[in-house]
Amino acid sequence: MTTTDTIRLLILNNQRSEAERLISMLHASGHPCRAQHVESEEALVKLLQEQSWDLLIGNNDTTAPTPQAAIKQIRRLNKDVPVILLYEVDEDDSPFAVVEGLRMGATDVVNLDDDQHLLLVIDRELGNREQRQARRNTDRRFREAERRSQQLLDSSRDAIAFIQDGLYLYANESFAELFGYQNRDDIEAMPIMDMVSDKDQARLKNFLKDFTFKGDEAESSSLGFTGITQDGKEAQIDLEVSLVTYDEEPCIQFLARAATATATHANNEELEAQLKQIKWQDLVTGVYNRQYIINQLDHIIDTVDEKQYYCLFYIELDKFSERVKNTFGVAGADLALIDIATLLRAKANTSDTIARLGDSTFAIISPNVKADAAVNRALQLCKDLEAHIIEIDHKTLQITCSIGISLINETTTSTNTVIEQARSAMDKVQAKDGNSAMLFEPETPKSEIKIDIATAIQQALANDRFRLLFQPIISLRGSDEEYYEVYLRMVDENGNEISPNHFLEAASTMSAATKIDRWVILESIKMLSQHRAKGNKTKLIVNIGRQSLCDESLISWLAVAFKAAKLTADSIVFQAQEIDVTNHLNAAKNFAEGLEKLKTSFAISNFGCSLNPFNTLSHVPANMIKIDGSFTTDIQNNNESPETLIQLIEKLNGESKITLVPFVENASVLSTLWQAGAHYIQGHYLQEPSQGMTYDFNMES
Repeated sequence: MTTTDTIRLLILNNQRSEAERLISMLHASGHPCRAQHVESEEALVKLLQEQSWDLLIGNNDTTAPTPQAAIKQIRRLNKDVPVILLYEVDEDDSPFAVVEGLRMGATDVVNLDDDQHLLLVIDRELGNREQRQARRNTDRRFREAERRSQQLLDSSRDAIAFIQDGLYLYANESFAELFGYQNRDDIEAMPIMDMVSDKDQARLKNFLKDFTFKGDEAESSSLGFTGITQDGKEAQIDLEVSLVTYDEEPCIQFLARAATATATHANNEELEAQLKQIKWQDLVTGVYNRQYIINQLDHIIDTVDEKQYYCLFYIELDKFSERVKNTFGVAGADLALIDIATLLRAKANTSDTIARLGDSTFAIISPNVKADAAVNRALQLCKDLEAHIIEIDHKTLQITCSIGISLINETTTSTNTVIEQARSAMDKVQAKDGNSAMLFEPETPKSEIKIDIATAIQQALANDRFRLLFQPIISLRGSDEEYYEVYLRMVDENGNEISPNHFLEAASTMSAATKIDRWVILESIKMLSQHRAKGNKTKLIVNIGRQSLCDESLISWLAVAFKAAKLTADSIVFQAQEIDVTNHLNAAKNFAEGLEKLKTSFAISNFGCSLNPFNTLSHVPANMIKIDGSFTTDIQNNNESPETLIQLIEKLNGESKITLVPFVENASVLSTLWQAGAHYIQGHYLQEPSQGMTYDFNMES
């Protein structure tokens, strides 16, 4: 969980005002949350059963329900919800409060007035929870791998058995057939010596005794003896013997290769080689497949030392489905992939490993390539692919790629981490229109970011390095209104975008937020005026921060700005976050009423996260409500029930509000939103923010 993710928070507190203070503090510190104030044990049980929660924060003296009851219910329902208790400082009872809180099951107990300590504990517990979730997912994958391994053992043509304390712990069907048994269950728990001729029993006992005595130092060995089949006949048995672990128990493995057990196939080695090649090969392109390269990465990470280093190139073909698959079909796409794989082979070094990771994703593992050289090589590969001409059905095609690079050295511990780092770097390349390469670099610590951002804001204000992006908002109810939401981006001296999550908070602390908001408003008015001059009836939603919300001079300034641009005031909707409106109710009310006099509208975003969001609406006249994106994300990514979101939309409709649902990432949620009565939707499924107002609203009608 990153600091920009919405924390799903339960609060136990006798005083609602203290709960609201906690929420405000979290938002102000960059920890957006969707909170629920719990007022009874029954309500807590209902919330735990119906929704997922990241954290519970409660005062140790809360009575409805008590912390003990809350922890008991969390355990009873087997929920992973860390509990942090707050206590008031009392010199006599403070140590007792901490000890008792930890004893009852809280993950930590924090002084009620120590917000900085609480924030550190929250970050730690959210990180721990994420690690536990990752561990659970890993355990599930491990168990699945065990099941598949068992299935492979059972169905293997090789004869395999595991021996412990002189008894067969396990034998597959092939091993049973080796001794003439029809069912492997007939062998399990049978003494080994019952299947060995008398003349070889002493030698076999000594061999196994010595082999077991060597323990981990024992190396795989060959063993031959005369076996006794089920019908009492003698048969020559040749085995490979090794120490292994089966079902978490150390044991000895007997292995008779299929070629040994069935000597009738003289070409068996060639067949095995062919099967092995098929197993590790991508059937379309002929390069290695995903499983092979993951196995290679596992091996490299297990064996790499201080003198060795590798690079993983994660190569994603830009807009492959749009440019190739949708145009040339599946068969044509396969031809393009074969062509691209041939190019990668031609440009690769002899020591490189090339594989296809996914539909339009390739990967290259390259040894002994340093970071700068890897980036230069990846950039050259981008140029080579861009210049390459692909011919499909007598038509030519050119395509580009985005490449992310991660480094593998002695500090690397996880294959998944290596792949995710390279993919993350590739995502950043694609976010900048692709056709380039980038080396993965860890995020800069927050404290360093703030120093750099403060300087960057000053330079951006002085050198006009802000720019606007526009994301379309689509009607689900057949409205002909055309809306875009305006997003702000800042560019540093190298032309790199800086996330607004970083610079907007820094701007507030250095009193630059109002100046930035006014720049955004003026630029939006200017661009909208030019756009509407072409006959469009487009409207914009412009976001303002808490400083502008409280700026009494902003309304009069807006009136002058609209008049100067000859733009009607109703063409722009001004939007503020719910947390800012809740914390400044009087200022928000005055601002919204001032906008009404200008004949423009006020909207509230991130709605539904406060303890009593509809209380805010009773004070502040807002026409449009943008629901917090975590509701949609939970449905799409966490498979949560849409009931909470549906009820929220229905209640807003009952208040005659225009509802906007963001973060729509796939089509699966659309029918739910339409049935619930949502008016507008927004998200990457429709279109991500772009530099122009170019969306074709006619195709939605």
